[in-house]
Amino acid sequence: MWFFLITLHLITTFHRVSFNVVADLLTAEFNLTGAGLGNLAAAYTYMYVIMQIPGGMLVDRLGPRRIALLTGLLMAAGSLVIGFAPGAGLVFLGRLLIGLGGSVILINIFKFQASWFSPAKFATLSGLAIMFSGSGALFGATPLALLVNLAGWRASFISVGLATVLIALFSWIIVRSHPPGSIKKQGHINGSSTAAESASALSVKKMAAVLTNRRLLAPFLLNFGIFGGFIVFSGTWGVSYLVHVYRISVEQASVYMILVYLSYMLTAPAVGWLSDRIGSRKIPAVVLSSFCVLFWLSLTAWPGGILPGWLLYILSVMLGAGAAATILSFPMAREASPPGYTGSVTAAVNLGVFLGLAILQPLFGYVLDLGWEGLVLDGARIYILQSYRLGFLVCLLFSLSSLIAALLYREGKPGLAGS
Repeated sequence: MWFFLITLHLITTFHRVSFNVVADLLTAEFNLTGAGLGNLAAAYTYMYVIMQIPGGMLVDRLGPRRIALLTGLLMAAGSLVIGFAPGAGLVFLGRLLIGLGGSVILINIFKFQASWFSPAKFATLSGLAIMFSGSGALFGATPLALLVNLAGWRASFISVGLATVLIALFSWIIVRSHPPGSIKKQGHINGSSTAAESASALSVKKMAAVLTNRRLLAPFLLNFGIFGGFIVFSGTWGVSYLVHVYRISVEQASVYMILVYLSYMLTAPAVGWLSDRIGSRKIPAVVLSSFCVLFWLSLTAWPGGILPGWLLYILSVMLGAGAAATILSFPMAREASPPGYTGSVTAAVNLGVFLGLAILQPLFGYVLDLGWEGLVLDGARIYILQSYRLGFLVCLLFSLSSLIAALLYREGKPGLAGS
């Protein structure tokens, strides 16, 4: 059951980074500016931002099985819309549908884990979930580049959409929300209006408790500052940056993206296990968020701007490892709140991930456009090194906010607002 939920998250990670490979193709076909491409890429995250809090309550209410079917079908529809889109407007709509479907998948996984596994394994399982589902990002790098060269970008997205339909249906058949014999929530077993009113009141109470819990601010900011930059490089502009500045092919540039995601996938379960083992979320969060700061500082301040190839390999590994710090935000949030709030608090801190993405992706594109000198190749805009470095400086500032949040995080027992 866990595997099928992870597979759905694998599809979300594929879509999160897929624009990196097809960025120049989309730019040329739809005559996009950097800000326009950033807006299309970020459309995926707009629904995440909107859905995190209500999505968390929806997961608590409907359960993992129903959510798995709904999210899978929405993502499938979005991928198919992109594949058949005659213009950028429908690509935007497709990204919105994918974002709507994917917005609650990770929350759904954490809800499932809280129901089926012991609390002592939560961080470890969360890391394993990211490791396995992160392979979607690997498919969105060199394999997608090869598939696009073979069949075109439209056929690639159509194929992914059809495969997603099958996975959603299998999830509905196989997944069960609760272990046999467990007590279901009142909203699941009582269809009366009184029960519905009680569930609604409970949801409002949960939302108020979550939004006023100051201890959730640190894990929220940890996600906000790290993940946006991580996707800017590995999911939207990293390939274009390497192709334009380092004069290498798309396939060669995609190798760096694979390194980033392999590092992320391998570090996530390791840091989850280590955090459970040493009983601390703060220490590994500080170390890993420092890696992200060092990555952006190097790209921003390296003399001459062109880093040696061997150093770029090392920094790519560091970026992936640093992004794994976000895994720790979920046990941080769980430990900062009482039992029964798993879906809601996970949604609250996960909002930081996608709010950062929603802001940083179009902002990065806007910064690139500011320095554009009119260069065009095969219909796609070509940006100079200084434009990229200015965008990297913005990412550096975001990552610094995460490091500060990790340093200020207070470890302690679960609590509610103001604790």
